[in-house]
Amino acid sequence: MDFLISLMAWLQHWEWIGAFVARVSVGLLFALSGCGKLFVPAKGKKMEETLRKAGIPSPATSAKILSTIEFLFGIFLGVGFLTPLSCIMLIGVMAGALITTVLPGIKADGFVSWLSEFLYLPEVMYVVILFWLMFSGPGKLSVDHLML
Repeated sequence: MDFLISLMAWLQHWEWIGAFVARVSVGLLFALSGCGKLFVPAKGKKMEETLRKAGIPSPATSAKILSTIEFLFGIFLGVGFLTPLSCIMLIGVMAGALITTVLPGIKADGFVSWLSEFLYLPEVMYVVILFWLMFSGPGKLSVDHLML
């Protein structure tokens, strides 16, 4: 039992590594996604068309705004700057995507089946990681940590 307690204490001492890996990975994912939609015309048009099909008002403007949020707050998250705000903004983008385009596509014949499909979605995992980072903080290797 003492070994397990010691192991848990040792692992907890290094928990900032997990936050660092999660933060940089998810931040980079959003920054690259937003960058592609902003600076690669075909990806921007695809985003605009997706928003149009979902019935989002002003799809061209909405696509630019959402892509800018992904790009800017993805960079912020990656370096650990304004981490809680970055998480909130990116959770908002993911919630919008889930509600407007992803969830309507789930075909399930019962709640357990629907829940299984829902939890398998990458957007849901991004929200879970962002939610965790929002409350746990960015870790030691971050701009936020340097500023405190």
